[in-house]
Amino acid sequence: MTANGWLFSAKLAWSNQVFRWASILAVASALVMSGFFLWHVFPAAREHGTFILHYNVYLGIDEVKSWSWVFLPPLVWFGLTLLDVVLAFGIYQADAFFAWSLLVLAVAWAFPWSVALFFLTYINV
Repeated sequence: MTANGWLFSAKLAWSNQVFRWASILAVASALVMSGFFLWHVFPAAREHGTFILHYNVYLGIDEVKSWSWVFLPPLVWFGLTLLDVVLAFGIYQADAFFAWSLLVLAVAWAFPWSVALFFLTYINV
């Protein structure tokens, strides 16, 4: 797909009001929750020099990394959401159903990611 083809598809998708607001919701939720996570966890991780990356209810804390790993979970979430939305906008003209599926996926996985980041915040702070 050329850049002009992607741009035309993106303009077509952006003209659909529900598609536009769903994409804004997906990206905004990733940004807001990532900001909340970093705002609370970054100072604590920097102060202690460690970051708890994974917690298991059966085993407890099972993965402790250096403080710089605090950026990994929000970057992964935001990167995957952004990739998903960009693909949805690019595919909209050729296959609107698949584009809607990608966008619904981006909105739907905001809840599990938010819960995961909330519990990582709870464990680290």
